[in-house]
Amino acid sequence: MNKPFNALILFVLAFALVGCSGSKKVQGPPPVPQPEWAKNRPTSQVYYYGIGIARKTFDVNQYQQAARQNALSDMAGEISISISSNSVIHAFESNLNFREDFTSIIRAQTQQDLEGYELVDTWEDTENYWVFYRLSKSHYNQLKEQRKNNAITRSLDFFTSGINACDAGNIRQALMQFIKALEPIKPYFSEPLPVEFRGSQIYLGNEIFKEFSATLSGLEIIPLNGEVNVKTGHGISASALQFQARFRAFGNISELPLAVSYSEKPIRNNKKRTERNGIASFEIDAVRSTKTHETLTATIDIDEILMEGTSDPVIRRMISRFTLPQGSIRINIEKPIFAIVSNEVNMGEKIIPGILYSSFRRKAIEGGYEIKEKESEADYIVRINVLTKIAGQSGNYKNAVIEGFIKVETPKGNQVYYKSLEGFTGRHFNEKEAGNEALKEVQRRIEVTYFREIHETITKR
Repeated sequence: MNKPFNALILFVLAFALVGCSGSKKVQGPPPVPQPEWAKNRPTSQVYYYGIGIARKTFDVNQYQQAARQNALSDMAGEISISISSNSVIHAFESNLNFREDFTSIIRAQTQQDLEGYELVDTWEDTENYWVFYRLSKSHYNQLKEQRKNNAITRSLDFFTSGINACDAGNIRQALMQFIKALEPIKPYFSEPLPVEFRGSQIYLGNEIFKEFSATLSGLEIIPLNGEVNVKTGHGISASALQFQARFRAFGNISELPLAVSYSEKPIRNNKKRTERNGIASFEIDAVRSTKTHETLTATIDIDEILMEGTSDPVIRRMISRFTLPQGSIRINIEKPIFAIVSNEVNMGEKIIPGILYSSFRRKAIEGGYEIKEKESEADYIVRINVLTKIAGQSGNYKNAVIEGFIKVETPKGNQVYYKSLEGFTGRHFNEKEAGNEALKEVQRRIEVTYFREIHETITKR
């Protein structure tokens, strides 16, 4: 081996050794050990603590903010919540079976109201980021008392306005003010809230609940007509569908919003306020039910009062649990009365009673309609005019055809239904029997189609 080649090998080996030594990673500072507060949650008589953890992601700001929010939520959970027997929550749970988780609602409000907390420490490992907060208990309680006193003052103003409105007979305003009185003290629904009111000690939230409930209990929604009779297809005027609102010894209540529901279907203009005499009137365009009776029920339009009183969904759910006063009108549904005038002639001979008359009469009775002989006593007159005649012959068979119509009209002559009977035919060796066959075709059509069409026309008028 020559010397130049040996020198080249030594150079390559030296370069490789330098390269290997240069590829070694630079060692950073050792990881910070997990602090004690992250291992064992601390306790204190002086501070509330909150510890939050969030998994690391590529977005540093996002996971740090998540850890901070988790720490505040944890701190709010440490603040104890006890439900007083003189609180709003207790009253609702006892009287209305309101099983919503008020604790979580109040805790969310507590987190929202947290102020003056301090960042004690942070820590992170390869996967998670930790935050440690603390809040002075005395500072928190001081701020809470200030907020609570301010809320009680605002609530008491609304409550007083509600009592005054109730005493004056303005029930809509009273209910609305009682609802408004609940909103400021919502964060303190678990507390008794004792206050001085008109020389007496009351528990404010509980008292608001009782007055609202008592006001509803003192209301009556009275139908001026307990029952109304109507024919199918006819409407009911506002003068027959009236409800009067009254309150205890005060009497008739004006400006009270009422809403009605009709058991057959929704109706137009179903919400109105009572007039000065306490009456609200409603109407039904047309009764088309196949039942023997329906019901129109009126109650307080609590949605309108809630719309004016609060936008808070929790309070809305609470108020919606109250039983509202209501009144009902029974609507007795009668089928219209028919008078049937029939002129049926078969090959020049009048048929009494007519085949079509008998068929229509039977279908009407089966459908619950009443039949009268006199046109003046009927709601609708059914006129059947028909005659048969021979229109040719096929071998020994006589071909009979029908001429005539069926129409329905009111006693005033207003036509509501018309059907031409042209086109029906019958065949037989005998002329009259051929005519009878043609009449039987019309009879089948009455039973299958025409009577149903007449019923639907009358019902939907």
